[in-house]
Amino acid sequence: MVRRTKEDAMETRSKLLDAAEALFSEKGVTQTSMMQVAEKAGVTRGAIYHHFENKMDLIESLMGRVKLPIDEMREQIADGTVSDPLTEIQERSKGFIARIESNPQVRSLASILLHKCEYIDEVNPIKLRHVSGRNECIDDFGKLFEEAVKKEQLSATVTPRAAVIGLFSLVDGLIYNWLLAPDYFPLVEYGNTAIENYLNGLPRQP
Repeated sequence: MVRRTKEDAMETRSKLLDAAEALFSEKGVTQTSMMQVAEKAGVTRGAIYHHFENKMDLIESLMGRVKLPIDEMREQIADGTVSDPLTEIQERSKGFIARIESNPQVRSLASILLHKCEYIDEVNPIKLRHVSGRNECIDDFGKLFEEAVKKEQLSATVTPRAAVIGLFSLVDGLIYNWLLAPDYFPLVEYGNTAIENYLNGLPRQP
């Protein structure tokens, strides 16, 4: 009986997260109320507040149930030393956009964070978390660029910080624009070409 109750609770929580994801994607975060999420999930007001304190808690839980590509890249970079940093940079960047295109939950969450989350008032902490994660990932990628310079894969004239900011701007721009109209261009195909062109265009050791 206790096991069934726990299973029911997990099922309700999952329904609420699915409902929140759908409504946030459709209406935006600030335009969606907790009651609307409960109604879409087919549960009571009491049920949603039993599982989630507020919309911030809902968004945090949405972010927690999928591993965002940026988090995955940071974990992989932290695994140990890299023998071919330039290839690592290229493959991690390509893997980032591939996950956005292929995983519906990751794509939906990215769309909410980039297009449907008004960073004001109650949801501003989400912006702070998003910016913090991005900055940490930029720092990690900067270390890979530093290694690429040390290993003479790139010219000593390359500034690692500037190189990684350029790469992130490229990848972020691709994802932002693709999410606006996914049928307009193939993200992985065009994205991979853009990433290769960018990295190949960085100065090499003479």
